Amino acid sequence: MSRDDRTTRIRIIGDHSDYHCGSAAAYQSILAACRLSGCVVGEESDYDVLVVNGEGSMHHDSPSCRRKLAEIGAATARGKRVQLVNTVWQENSAAAAEVLRSCERVVVREVLSQQELERSGVCSEVMIDQSFFLPIDVASPVVDFGGDIVLTDFFSRDLGTFAKVTTQWTWSVPYIQMHEWTWSSLVRSLPSAKVLVTGRHHAMYAACRARVPFLVLKGNTHKIEGLLASSGVEIPVFQTYPELRQALRSNAWKQYDFAALFDWMEAQQPWRLNT
Repeated sequence: MSRDDRTTRIRIIGDHSDYHCGSAAAYQSILAACRLSGCVVGEESDYDVLVVNGEGSMHHDSPSCRRKLAEIGAATARGKRVQLVNTVWQENSAAAAEVLRSCERVVVREVLSQQELERSGVCSEVMIDQSFFLPIDVASPVVDFGGDIVLTDFFSRDLGTFAKVTTQWTWSVPYIQMHEWTWSSLVRSLPSAKVLVTGRHHAMYAACRARVPFLVLKGNTHKIEGLLASSGVEIPVFQTYPELRQALRSNAWKQYDFAALFDWMEAQQPWRLNT
């Protein structure tokens, strides 16, 4: 049997499902797309195409970024096709960008990452995070938030990680810990909330899928700002928690054009593997 007659063997790396339900949803979408185009094989099997889920790891020459780049380099050195998909790209070295020149396709999630790659001479496409396209399980459990404000954690620059704000106000509102939820339950539950207050990229995506307003604080990369810049809809990304809190108190968020953002996202197309 010739190579062209054989089913395309696809290896996927970058499964961050254990992190939280948004990462699990993104990986499941990518996995489903790969299965439409060929046979997904395990780590020890030979393959024709390496699909790398970059997600939020490809920034500031992080250890995870370097590991994925090493896998890309090793695959292309063996003559394998490589696609880096569903990724952020921010403040990596020139040497890191050089590795991507060997990829047959680079797909970032927003225009700020695309612009950084362009400055390094790397062409890329923009497709929103693949979590948005995962079918919702209509049998998943639903929590009724009763029209309340709903809160997640935020990225703390002092701590270098995500942290929960613990003030008297936050004690009285529902809190979402995303690793404790499934994607379907989160998306199905959020419509019962008045507004989501978050510092999480994937929580913002869940709000968009549920068509629920949100106030969002800047994270550890430009992925949140990048999505909004890609849409062309003027919704603010707050730089500090007090600024976000003031917008919540004043109901300023009621003036933001969320419907335009939600409509734009629903018009986007999911990634598909070119075989």
